[in-house]
This record gives sequence, C-alpha cells and structure tokens, in this order.
Amino acid sequence: SDEITVFRDGTWVATEKAANMNRDKLISLMVGRELDQLFPKVEAEIGEVILEVEGLNRGRMVKNVSFSVRRGEILGFAGLMGSGRSEVLETVFGIYPAESGTIRVKGKTLKIREPHQAIEAGLGLLTEDRKKTGIMGVLSVRDNMSIAAINNFSIAGVLRRGQIEKECEAQRQALALKTPSLNQLIQNLSGGNQQKVVLAREMSRPHSVLLVSQPTRGVDVGSIEFIHDRIIHERDKEGAAIILISTELDEVTALADRIAVMYRGRVVGIVDAKTSRETLGRMMAGVAK
Repeated sequence: SDEITVFRDGTWVATEKAANMNRDKLISLMVGRELDQLFPKVEAEIGEVILEVEGLNRGRMVKNVSFSVRRGEILGFAGLMGSGRSEVLETVFGIYPAESGTIRVKGKTLKIREPHQAIEAGLGLLTEDRKKTGIMGVLSVRDNMSIAAINNFSIAGVLRRGQIEKECEAQRQALALKTPSLNQLIQNLSGGNQQKVVLAREMSRPHSVLLVSQPTRGVDVGSIEFIHDRIIHERDKEGAAIILISTELDEVTALADRIAVMYRGRVVGIVDAKTSRETLGRMMAGVAK
C-alpha cells in the first residue's frame, strides 16, 4: 500500500505513509503499547515437579522425548514446522497413544491411551487448530463455553439452564467478548473472540498441567495480551504447570521459563529462556546444541 490508516476500538489512531511504517510501529499503533510490552515477562514461584515424561515414542515424529515441568513453570517448546512439537502434546494428552515411554503426573505413573484419561489426571489441552479441533462451529457461544463443565450445571441429569446462563454471562464480561448474544453461533465470531471462548471453556475446570498449542495464531494483535493474561492467570490461580507451543519465537522466549528445542522428533536441548534467538535458531535447524 501507499498509505496505512490504523483504527483501534472504532476510533481513528493514525494515518502514515507505508514507507514510514515498520512492523513494530504498526503493532504499537494497533494495540496502544510498544512491542516489548506485548510479550511481558511475569515471574512466578516454581514448585515441585508436576509432569514427567521419559523416553516417549510415537512413530517418526516423537522419538525418545524426555522432559519435566514444575508447578508454576511455563515450559516452552520451540522447533520448525514438522519438528514434532505438536505431536508430543497430542501423545501426552492421549489423542494418539504412545508406543512406549513413561508419563508421570505428581509422581504417579499413568497409561494415557485416550483424552478422557488425561482429563481425569488433571491435564487440559488448548488445541493447535481452533477451527478443526477447538470450536464446535454449529453450536452457540454458550454451548461452546459451558460444555467442558456440564456436570457442574446438572442435578440428576437435569441441566440448570439458569446457572449456565449466569456463569456464561459472567465469563462473557470477564473476557470482554464481542458477540451480540450468547446464542450467536461461535463460527460467526472473529478468530480472537473464538479463541477467548475456547480458553474460557478449557479454564472452566482446574488443571495440574495445561498444554497450550499456538494460543495466538490467527488472532488480532489486540487479543494477544488478553490471551497471555488468561494463561498466566491460570498458572498463578491454580499453580498449574504449563507447556506452551508457538511458532512465534518472541512469544515463547517472553512467556517461558525454559525452552525445549525439537528437531526431527527429538528434544535436542532444554535451555534457559534467555538463550539468544541465534542459538535457538541453530538448534531448531539441527546445527548446534
């Protein structure tokens, strides 16, 4: 373009020649803060080991993977597309059962073959592709928001619809969710608002470990800070351990306490989040440790 006009919350912010713009300046105008404030580092008290994975194997994408994550810790996973990051989370959560290896939650060895077993063990998963595996597009915002905690809203199998409405409306306000009604089909919401609903649904129950894959992919920059706040709030409120996958290296290095780097299905190193982007990039390409 020759010229760029930025609006925020329905209000004109600025009009600039494209030649005078760069990515950082554009994001700053769109969200009302500098880029380094978009990925804030929030320290937390880190406790005992919650999840231990040893020698996990599944096909060609998960090869002898071992790692641990502690209460209050955010462990990031970095790697190029096809490195096996997402497959590790899917295997831990039981979407695709492991061929071998050990998974321990709070010191107890588990055989997780299906997602319901992971849920019963206190694990939660925010899926990588909200369109395909996150939202139920033909259902309402209310149904998508409440379904994970549906047992909390029923007595002897009878739903307490008034309680569902009350809880979902409270979530709607807390999320600053932009929808004309809770009856609106979730598929009609923007990507950022769909992601807020998915977060609300997953966080409607307590977790020991929350697995988060691509939480801000395809959402507007104005929703990024809110989504980060919700993830950090879950860690602080529940003392949960969090595993974070993102293609945005800035997001991983800013939020994580440690980073597990993957290459061709293997963890090639677990490093401090302060490790330089250059070193991380070389590890992700399989040319350095």
